[in-house]
Amino acid sequence: MPSDIDVFLQSPVLQPIWVLGVVILVEMLLHWPERYHPLFFAKLVATRMADKVNPSADRAPLQLRISGTLAPLVLISPIAVILAIFISMAEFPLFFDGMLLLVALQFQPIMTRGKKVHSALQSGKKTLARQTLKPMVLRETELLSQVGLVKATIESITLRFHQQYLCTAVLFLLFGPVTALCYRLVYEFSHCWNTKLTQFTYFGQPCAKALLVVQWVPLRVTSFLFTLMGSVTGAISAWRALPRSSSAHQALLALHGGALGIELSGPAIYENTKKRSTKCGGKRQADTIDIKRISNHIVLCKFAFWVLCLCIAVGLYRVTV
Repeated sequence: MPSDIDVFLQSPVLQPIWVLGVVILVEMLLHWPERYHPLFFAKLVATRMADKVNPSADRAPLQLRISGTLAPLVLISPIAVILAIFISMAEFPLFFDGMLLLVALQFQPIMTRGKKVHSALQSGKKTLARQTLKPMVLRETELLSQVGLVKATIESITLRFHQQYLCTAVLFLLFGPVTALCYRLVYEFSHCWNTKLTQFTYFGQPCAKALLVVQWVPLRVTSFLFTLMGSVTGAISAWRALPRSSSAHQALLALHGGALGIELSGPAIYENTKKRSTKCGGKRQADTIDIKRISNHIVLCKFAFWVLCLCIAVGLYRVTV
């Protein structure tokens, strides 16, 4: 007869939490080169697809939006169906759940690149810092000052952590590994077809709008969780100071900047055009050490998120027993 501990560990409510905890640790410790990661191949396919179905931005906006809707469906649907069938037939589905989540949660390369930017700035090597930062951001980095490099690094790490990591984890817990992987693929496609680039102004809209809908709840939950790692009053004050028309990205940066006490956002150059965003967050200018602070906060937030999910799952387990 199974013991109470065995029943507790094997509960369908708690099993995803154990899988998530293991994958979080493995993802942090595993050095998986970006070039050999499945998501790198997916981004390469998305780029080639865009070259075929979106050769120019001169077509009618409606036609471009239709192409931008069909492209991810054509790429993702077969993968989702095959994986769902395979996992349903697998003898050890939890193992494959973990493998798919490990692929979908890829975030360590971002942390590593952030550390390299921090190291380059500490050594006074701004050119190296700009080159290291460039693959992480869409904006042009050639003219960024040291403060600009620090802010761009922190903003990129922050947004990516919530959008590509925590949102993926939430979807895994709610809907399973296939949904989490599909979301991550759409997220990567949205980066490849970013609407801030003229070529993808209309073509990238379907992916961008789909992400806004899916991220609406998870971003608000995880961003307030992150503020507990810093100054809660500073984060709330920065959030309240934002104009009502501010985007979710702007609100996220305001909360994090306020929690750390540093100013984020502001003008950025895309395709030789300066685009202005409202400055938000704290009052102090960002410094090089703040890159390390945000990295430490993220590590703490990962485990705080897992503990919170575990507490909720245990509560549900007690209710259902």
